[in-house]
Amino acid sequence: MIRLGIIGTGSMAANHAESFSRMRGVKLAACCDLDPARAKQFASQWKIPHWYADPRQLLAAETLDGVSVVTPDAAHASVCLAAIERGLAVLCEKPMATTLADARRMRDAARTRGVVTQVNFSYRNAPCVQEAAAFIRGGGIGRVLHAEASYLQSWLVQDTWGDWRTSDTFTWRLSRRHGSGGTLGDVGCHIYDMAALLAGDIRSIYCVLRTFDKGIPGNRVGEYVFDANDSFCSSVEFASGAIGTVQATRWATGHPNREYIGVYGDEGSVEIDYERGNQRLRFCDNARNEWDDVAAPPVPNLWERFVKAIRSGTPDECDFGNGLRIQRCLEASFRSARLGKAVSPEH
Repeated sequence: MIRLGIIGTGSMAANHAESFSRMRGVKLAACCDLDPARAKQFASQWKIPHWYADPRQLLAAETLDGVSVVTPDAAHASVCLAAIERGLAVLCEKPMATTLADARRMRDAARTRGVVTQVNFSYRNAPCVQEAAAFIRGGGIGRVLHAEASYLQSWLVQDTWGDWRTSDTFTWRLSRRHGSGGTLGDVGCHIYDMAALLAGDIRSIYCVLRTFDKGIPGNRVGEYVFDANDSFCSSVEFASGAIGTVQATRWATGHPNREYIGVYGDEGSVEIDYERGNQRLRFCDNARNEWDDVAAPPVPNLWERFVKAIRSGTPDECDFGNGLRIQRCLEASFRSARLGKAVSPEH
């Protein structure tokens, strides 16, 4: 029996609890939230026997095999490091950390302790993504020359997910003071991960960031000052010599949550269009000027792969090493925007 704890019981934590609850041989043994009422309610909802209001108490009191860390971004490093110190496997929500230094500490601590780690880049759960990655790795489009990748959300202009002016689920994501890396940190990590997975390591980034006026007096609501970036556009060069663009925004009316990537080689192309759970994968080769839709077979999701990694002791490809690779891209993007020039992600 694999015994797990969930630290942080906000909206994303329900995805973790639901996924683990479906698995045989897995028990949700404890949960934690700094808000005791929320921790208690979450424990009741998911039939978790023990709840805590302090992560240190949970880690000290429970006998666990691993934890899911679903706290706000700023707490990822401290909570993950505390769990690693106790020899626990760790599944961390994205972004892995808020600084490159913390991400490196997390990766190094896990390696030293020899524990299994993962970062929840959830779009890797999509069968179309795994099928495209295998096809490209197998030479299906020849030499990769160009890629375009975008992540579009509309919640600053449409209330599909709720009113961002009244819900701290959204308002903290607009405030650097509350640990937000803005659109770049929140969803840019996903689209950089997709670009790197499909087109290879990124060696140069030229990024432009923008924070737009929200039309609210003082550009704030209560303690939340809206100073985090809303949109970014990056021109990138891959280690292979291919070039491309990576971008994201929260102002994309009509696209509640769309991830798109096209990868173009000298023998063909791959296109993924993924929105609101609907995914489309298409291939095109040079011999025919037509796109073919491709059905991708089911793949294990990240939570299943996490449990498998705990049982086998074999790291998953989406571990803290990969998380650090993407953190380097985020850090380079912020640095590029400050300097106004292309920079190389630190290695």
